[in-house]
Order: sequence, then C-alpha cells, then structure tokens
Amino acid sequence: MRYFVTTLYILTNFCISGLGQDFPEKEPLDSAKEVSLAVLPLVYYTPETSWAFGAGAVANFTLGDKSNTFESQVAIGGAYTLFNQFLSYGSWRIFTSENQHLFAGEIGWYDYVFFFFGVGSGVPQSNREVFQARLPRIKFDYLKKVKGDFYVGLRYWYDDFDIRNVEEGGLLASEDYLGNEGGRVGGIGPMVYLDNRDSQLYPTRGIFAESSLQFFDSWAGSSFRYVRWMADFRQVLPTGKNSVFVYQAYAEMLNGNVPFFGLPLLGGNRLMRGLFEGKFRDNNMVLLQSEYRWKFKERWGLVGFGGLGNIYSSSRPFQIQNTKLTYGTGLRYKLSKKEKLNLRFDLAHSPGEGLLFYLTFGEAF
Repeated sequence: MRYFVTTLYILTNFCISGLGQDFPEKEPLDSAKEVSLAVLPLVYYTPETSWAFGAGAVANFTLGDKSNTFESQVAIGGAYTLFNQFLSYGSWRIFTSENQHLFAGEIGWYDYVFFFFGVGSGVPQSNREVFQARLPRIKFDYLKKVKGDFYVGLRYWYDDFDIRNVEEGGLLASEDYLGNEGGRVGGIGPMVYLDNRDSQLYPTRGIFAESSLQFFDSWAGSSFRYVRWMADFRQVLPTGKNSVFVYQAYAEMLNGNVPFFGLPLLGGNRLMRGLFEGKFRDNNMVLLQSEYRWKFKERWGLVGFGGLGNIYSSSRPFQIQNTKLTYGTGLRYKLSKKEKLNLRFDLAHSPGEGLLFYLTFGEAF
C-alpha cells in the first residue's frame, strides 16, 4: 500500500513539472499558475501486488510569495491489482508562507490481500498464507520550521484492521497471534525532520533525516498499547559527473503489545529489495542499504545495490547469523529529457529466496 501512495506522489510531481517547478525542489518557484491540475494513469509491478492499474488527480499551488515558499500539493487516487487488492486515498503536503509550517498526511481506504509467514527471521516459505482485510487509514504530520531545512513537529497514525478472511487451518486461524481478529492501531508523538537534498525525484547531493516517537494507546484510538520509535537517515554523495553513491540507515523499534499487522516488515520495493514484503517481521528492525547510480547515456542509467538487515525481539534476540543479505542491479530510463523522473526496472535476490523483479517509478531511497 505504501508504494502506491509514493508512486502517485512521484508521478504527479512529474506531470505538474511542465506547469511549474518540481515539488519540493530546493529552489523556490519563479512563476507558476495559482492552481495547476493534472489527471494521469498509473501502472506498476511489484512481487507483493503483481500488476497494478489505477489513476490519480493532483492540484499544485503556492501559499505565499513564490520566491520564498515551496509548492504545495493535494492528490487523490485509486488502483486495482491482479492480486485483487483495491486502494483509494487522498494525500496532502502543504507549506505555508515562507515554509514556516508543513502539513502532510494521507486519508485512505483499502480492501487488501496481505501475506503472512509467521513472526521472526527463520520463517519458512511453506508458511506462506494470505488474509484479506479492509481498513481506513489516517496519517498526519505537522512540522514547524526551526532553522533552514530543519523542522520539529507531531505525527499521528491510525489504521483500523477489519480482518475478513484467513486461511482455514493456517497460522492466523490456528495459532494465537495478537491481532489475528483485527483491531485498531492509533499512535501520536513528536518527530524531527531535515531534508537539504537538491531534488526528491533524483537527488545528486544532500542529506535526508527523519525520526519519530509514537505512543499507541486507547486515548489515541488504539486497541493495543505500545511505543514505536523510527529513524531514517540517507545521504547522497556525488562520485563523478554522471554518478552518485547513496546509502540509507533505517531502524524501527517497537515495545509493548504490538499486533502482528503492526510489526515492521523487512523487504519490499524500498527497504531491502530482494525480500518479499510480509515474510520477515518482528518488533525491531535495523538495516543498512546502498546504491551506486551511473548514467551512461542522456536518458539511460544503470544501478547496483545491496543491503544488510535484521529483525529481532526480546523473545527472539538479535543474532548476527540471522542477518539478511540482498543485492541486485537495475536499469533506469529517464521519462523526460528535462525532468528528473526515472522508470525503474530492478532485479534483486537474497540467498535462500527467489529472484524478484520490480517495475516502478522513482528511486527506492
């Protein structure tokens, strides 16, 4: 689900860029229409969705002087996948005058097929089962500029999992996993944010850093009581005229009574390509991944990437031998000579797992 939201955000920025500047480039807009509108189709493929087809609409506008205020965006969209998953959502990312305040978030409704293998790093492929759930989703961030590109604020998340179908005789039907009958997760807490990259579509230098601490409890709308801490750090280093090296350090740590559907997932289109998202989950997750990007022609590029990640908990302690290795290569095609948006085709593998491929837009991190 999280990939659909990111993909539509990337594509709408690409389409709107013909009417104004890419959001949120670090240079302010020189000129733009009061409101720019676009409607566009959406197609992508990941191992967790198969082929997905949808459409979205977006409005871009600026609140304040265009010389010192970044562009804001509101978008809506929907998609259907060949795994019989339906996604619909609206999102916003709004800067007030002089970028003093940032409001970002998402409201969505999903009728989704999820995959479950158990909990921990040693689950076998034979455990694979599917379950269907319907859920509304609310995500809201408020950030206040402190200085330059550094912001502090508040984050709130809410999901209401209505689990409708599980496999008869499967893990969720026969074993006592917390949350196997569904439930609500709602959490609120402080966050900090820094982004001085020169582009969010294809950065060539800069740092992105974000961290949040959320408290999930009944007073926040949650059926479960726990604490979630997350940290995400990325740096882009130019290595030549047509190449960059990028790395990301990411961690999630949860403590308390966490439902199985709220646990961090190792793998997927963005965190450790080469691992099926949903196979490996546990209370704590740490990973380090990197990618080398080389543009060998005006619109063509190659990448090589790799990563190391681990999941663990108090009952399944961290063990170095449980660390997962992923690696792969990919081809990039710039969709426009002017704008920095790539069509991405990746092949990725992890020892003991199958070869996975992804056809998507934008970079993984």
